[in-house]
Order: sequence, then structure tokens, then C-alpha cells
Amino acid sequence: MKKLFLLLLAAILLPLTVSAQPHQLDLQPNQLLMGHYTTDDLTLGGCWGKSFLRGTRPIATDLTPDELALFQGSKIVAFRVGLSLSTDVTRVFVIPVAPNGDLGEEVEWPCQVSDEGWNLVELDTPYEINLPDDYSLRIGFDYEQVGSSKPISAVKVGTIYSTLCYFSNKWSDYGVNVYGNLSLQCICENDNFPEYIIRMKDLTNRLRAKIGDDINFSFKISSLGTGHINPGDMTFNISVDGQVVKTMSNPVALGSEYTTISGAISTGDLTSGAHTLTVSTATLNGEPLEEPQELSSQFQLFEFGFSRQMHLVEQFTSTGCTWCPTGSANLQNLCQMRNDVAWVGVHVLFGSPVDPFAIAQSDTLQAYQGVDGYPEGTFDRSMGIGSPNELFAVLSGTTATTMSNFFDHLDEEPSWATVNVNSQFDAKTRKAVITIDGELVPNYEDFMGNDSRLTVYITEDNLVAAQVDQGVIKNDYVHNGVLRKALVSVKGVALNKDGDTYKNEFTYTIPNNWNAENLNIVAFISRPLGNAITDLYVTNCNKRKLGEFDDTIIPGDVNGDEIVGIDDVTAIVDLLFNDGSGMNIIPGADVDCDGFITIDDVTALVDLLLSGNK
Repeated sequence: MKKLFLLLLAAILLPLTVSAQPHQLDLQPNQLLMGHYTTDDLTLGGCWGKSFLRGTRPIATDLTPDELALFQGSKIVAFRVGLSLSTDVTRVFVIPVAPNGDLGEEVEWPCQVSDEGWNLVELDTPYEINLPDDYSLRIGFDYEQVGSSKPISAVKVGTIYSTLCYFSNKWSDYGVNVYGNLSLQCICENDNFPEYIIRMKDLTNRLRAKIGDDINFSFKISSLGTGHINPGDMTFNISVDGQVVKTMSNPVALGSEYTTISGAISTGDLTSGAHTLTVSTATLNGEPLEEPQELSSQFQLFEFGFSRQMHLVEQFTSTGCTWCPTGSANLQNLCQMRNDVAWVGVHVLFGSPVDPFAIAQSDTLQAYQGVDGYPEGTFDRSMGIGSPNELFAVLSGTTATTMSNFFDHLDEEPSWATVNVNSQFDAKTRKAVITIDGELVPNYEDFMGNDSRLTVYITEDNLVAAQVDQGVIKNDYVHNGVLRKALVSVKGVALNKDGDTYKNEFTYTIPNNWNAENLNIVAFISRPLGNAITDLYVTNCNKRKLGEFDDTIIPGDVNGDEIVGIDDVTAIVDLLFNDGSGMNIIPGADVDCDGFITIDDVTALVDLLLSGNK
């Protein structure tokens, strides 16, 4: 008894989707249904309505240019209005909609229907559909909203499009999407409906792969018209750089709803670099198509790549941001989980107390990366950690595990360059000389473009300043990784390339109020700021303390031939005579690694040669 009661209660409370058709639909041979869905599916028993919009309300939905393609040149001769509960429908209408959203002339037809289920409204004057190819068509009806009733029917069939309602002198989204598409269809008449209209969209594929690995791809296709395409009736040519490499057919029947078709091509016979993948319709029912459709996309092949050295986190923060310490704590947890994170704190002017570490370059970084709140961060400037369509994530709500997993995902793709960071600092003159060099993969420009950039940040740790933390000001808060300066430009500089290597050199005088012992050099190679957000990403990054040499530096190798010998003794003596300040840009000359080039380095080099441990 209890179980039966619960079932009855569920039936009363929940909308019921059924096939219902009080008015029998009898389409003629020259008639087709037009709408977001063309089945008899309908929701009965209450679906949607808003009690605060009592009275007569226009409700509508927009048919897209793709949906209208089949019906251009035809006439709307009737409407089918589906109601979840009985209510008065007093008018049906259409409105052309331009690509910019401007509305054309509205055409209306008075009516009087009210049945729960499908209602047929025949038009005394048909409406001819002759719209520009990029126009939409708003179709709708006026209904009576009584109290808290829910007379609007919507069904989850096909792609879900917005339902609109006119109130407060404007059209607004009515919030029906969660239930599906508005139950509204048109009966269109045309003595010359085409047998087939083939539509293709959304070709996606693996963007990068090692030569020999497969490139997986998929695309969507649909067929409008009076004809029916059975499995295997249509063939497609798959081409790479204009050459057909594969032919395939549709594995399932094709209809008015888009169907996804997937496949893969081998890359064993292709060269490294950029390639174009093209999918085109070839035949239908054994006959070549007169107007074949095609889609194209790009992919890249590589012979080898480099491992990622470090991952860049650009944290947008402020001493006046109450939730920024929570974001910092999450980043600290991330750094405890992995040792390959280069954390840069980009401070901006926000809230109170005023941030003493905010610099003009921070505003530029924020603007170009689309950051619109704090605490937020970008991760190798790659899309997806917060949202597939956003570059940044809210750090106060993103766990260290989520960030680490995202970096693991990025590690699956190789880097196209290495980044070695070497620097020297003269405490007397406070002059810093920074050298960034590394290797590039063959055909580097195919992967990173001709406009890739090398960016070098100077950051400082252990800075103490007042910080608001969940409403409480902490005067002894310690800030780490604070961005002090982007050398040359926040947008970076072009790589100084020599074949498959590069080497860039920077000099900078460290301000007296910066603690040199707490300074870091963060260098990374990326697509340039200022491009579309989706074009940004960092291919590799590295970080070292100011005054440190990269592991690739060989102490004593002054002439750079990767061999420590008597020639290096001569070279280091020449350096001492030519550079009285004891400062030199060749890290290998600092044999005793004290940050200076002195006579002690000559002694250390001679001892190294005599010991045989070179």
C-alpha cells in the first residue's frame, strides 16, 4: 500500500512526457514539419510557467538559419502548439531576426485554442519564408498565465534552444531550457522540397601527435529533405593536405538531427610540422554529389619533443583581497605536492589596504588574460582548468589536486623548447646579467609560430605587508613569488635563434630596496599576449634564484666548447684583464660559483685541471 501511494504521488508531482495529438495530423505529400523537433513528443501534467507573469504573455523560440535552410521558398500554412495544461492561446506569430539581433516586421494570426496536448492552428493567409541565408525566424504564440499554473510544454529532443518570453518591454530567456525545447512546430508546404540537404559541422581532431600515432577525428552531419539516408548510403573522403588517404561511409542512418561520425588516420607516411585534415562528402546512393560539403581542421606532427621543466602559475592577487590568502594557501599546497611549479604573484590595486606591490605591468597582464576577479590564476596560460572557455580559475575554490591534475594533463604533450636560466649578480654595482638559452624542436615555427615570445620575470620572496584575510587585517603576512619586473616588456621578446637553438641576454640594475637573496628569475616561452585568448599557451618554463647557474653550465668551460682545458685558463685570464669589475656574462668562468670572476677562479680552474676531475 505504501509503495502504491508513493507511485501515485510521483505521478502527481512530476511532469509526464508522452506522445499526444488531440488533433490528428495528416500531412500532405508536399508538407513537412518545421521546428526544433518534429516528433509528437509532448509534456503533459504541468511543465513550466511563472506566476508573477500572470495575464497574456507572448512566448517564442528562434529557428536557426541551418534549421530554415530546407524551408526557404516554402509557406507556413499552420502551427502546432503543444500545451502541458489547458490554457487560452489567442495568437500565433512570426518575426524575422537579423544576425545582429534586430527584429523585422512581425506577422500575426489571431486564434482560439486551449486544449492540453497538441493544438492545430490553420492560417488563413500562409507566410512565405524568403529570408536571407543568415537570418533566424522567431515563431511564437500568446498564452494565458493563470496563477501558478504550468501550461508550457517543453521536451528534451535534439539540440536544446532557448525559449523567450516578452515582458518588461523586451524579450528575455524564459528559463525553459532545463526542460527542453518549446513544443511549437510549423507545417510548411512546398511542391519542390529537395530530396536531400546535407549539413556538416564541428570537425574536431587530435591537435598534436608523434609521427606514427593515429589522428582521431569526429564530425557532425545531418540530412534534411524528403529522402532517407540509410547506413552505408553515403561515403566520405578523408584528405591530408589535399590528398585522399581514406574513404569511409556513414555507420548509422542520417536524419534531421546531427549525428556524430568518428574515424582515425595513420600518420606513418607524413612529415613533421603542420598539416590540414579535410572531410568531404563523396557519394550518395552510389552517385557523386553535385555539391559536396567539406570541413577542414589543422593538426601538427612532431618527431620528438622535450619534457616540461616547470609549470607557470600567474596568480592575480591583492593585499586588499579578502579571499586571496585562501588562494595562496591552495597554491602552497600545490607546491608541496610537486616541485615543478613557478609561482608568480601578480599584485593589482584592489580593496584596502592598498597593495604596495602592485605595478603597471600587472594591469597589462590582467587585461590581456581576461582576468576579471580575485583571487584568480592562469596555468601555463592554457584553457580548461576553470572552464573550457576560460583561461583562468578562481583560486579560492580550486583545490591543489585539481591544479596538479591539470598540469599532469599538460605534461602528456611535449614542449617545443627547453628553457635554461643562468644569471650573475654584482653586489657592488647591483648589476644583474641574465642569460636564457635552450634547444628548439625541428620546424619549431610550425608548433609555436613565427611570433612566439620569451618572457622573463623577476620575482621576490619573503615580502611582509598587511593583508586582509576573510575580513581580518594581518600586518605580518608573508608574500612569496611577488612579480617585481618583467624584463624589456610584459609581452616578452622574440627568441634570438640560431638554427635549432636560441640565446637571449638581459641586463638589469636591481633596485636597492629589493633583497637580492630573495629574488628569482622566471623565464618561459609562449604564444604572444594580445592574440585571441584561445591562442595563448606556455610551452615551457623554468625558474632559478638570482645568481644561480643552470645544470647545463660546466664550471671551468669558459670558451663554451663543453671541454675544460688549458684554453679555458687563457680565456679566464683574458676576462680578468678586460673586465676590471669582476663581472662577466660567461657563467662557466665562475669556477668557484661565488657570483664573481676573480683570480680565485683561475686558481680553482688550475686545481681542477691538475686533479683530473674535470
